[in-house]
Amino acid sequence: MTRIHTIPVVYYHSVGPVISNWHRNFLTLNPEIFRRHLDYLSRNYKIISLKELWHIRTGQSAPVRKPLVITFDDGYSDNFTWAFPMLKRYGIKATIFVSPAFVDDRDIRRTANDIPGFLSWSEMKVMIESGLVEIGSHTMTHARYFVSDGIKDFHHPGRDILHPAINIYPERRTDHIGDPCFEKILPYGYPIFEEASAVTAKRVWIDEDFIKECLDRLSEYDFSRYSFRTAYGLIEDIYLRYRNANSIITSRESDEAYAERLREEIFGSKLILEENLGKSVEFLCWPHGDNNEMAHRLALDAGYLMTTIGKAKGISEDDTTRIPERIGVNLSSPANRLKTVSRLRALSGEFPYRALMKAWRINYKGR
Repeated sequence: MTRIHTIPVVYYHSVGPVISNWHRNFLTLNPEIFRRHLDYLSRNYKIISLKELWHIRTGQSAPVRKPLVITFDDGYSDNFTWAFPMLKRYGIKATIFVSPAFVDDRDIRRTANDIPGFLSWSEMKVMIESGLVEIGSHTMTHARYFVSDGIKDFHHPGRDILHPAINIYPERRTDHIGDPCFEKILPYGYPIFEEASAVTAKRVWIDEDFIKECLDRLSEYDFSRYSFRTAYGLIEDIYLRYRNANSIITSRESDEAYAERLREEIFGSKLILEENLGKSVEFLCWPHGDNNEMAHRLALDAGYLMTTIGKAKGISEDDTTRIPERIGVNLSSPANRLKTVSRLRALSGEFPYRALMKAWRINYKGR
């Protein structure tokens, strides 16, 4: 018998050829390696959908032997062009978590030779109609916002500026994969403040004159030899002048505005996905893993059956409103393979792997 919390869930992001100038290409898995993963997982587990997992955990369906769930985050177009053909080849089910703000609105169905980006509605419908893929919500925007006046970095060559850039230019959010010039959408020297997930944090807005003064001061700086300490030293007097005047932050999001925005992230994303796909959207994955009890309860009120645990602490393994802990799969070396197999066996409830994982968490992670 499978206990309700002993069903492993694995996750992927992008599957396809690595795009050299994409700052997030560490999320991309080579197609042949992905095929090997599917081969291993399909031989050793009964791969089920998230809905089937929910039915088992809530007692509406009988347990199955060695179940496992596969998920994808972010809704990249290569999920359709590269991953989906292999899911069909093996007859494997999966859930793809999508943020409506990133959906490609063009009526297109791409091939592996096309420029990568994000899924279109047409591509998602094809996958849904196969009976193998279900679409979940990844919130509306997948955003991160500045949340304090603490400078953590300055934009420089090679830096990932996805979130600061699309907060200023939201119409460019789908360009950051295929556009090699996306990095230059913000000028080098742009101050990067402390950031946090849109789900859990209230946003602050930074004085544009302060940003302009920083950029002017750093306009002659050689960013090919970038050092945060050096760059900060060049603008420190400006920073202290504005900070002493308490004027770096021009406004802060109110509790009411945050609650309204959070509702749009959760309710709004579900509504848009359902209207465009003609299917119920019943599962939600928190971007960056960030969530809190308020967000989770709001998701349940919206009609989601489960949300991911992510970084939330103190969640009972028997909580059937939470998707069990998700892990990545790495079979690239004997050591990584042993680690992955051990974690999968632990999450399946196998002895002694589960006991060892619990002991490790208590001793090293305080969980």
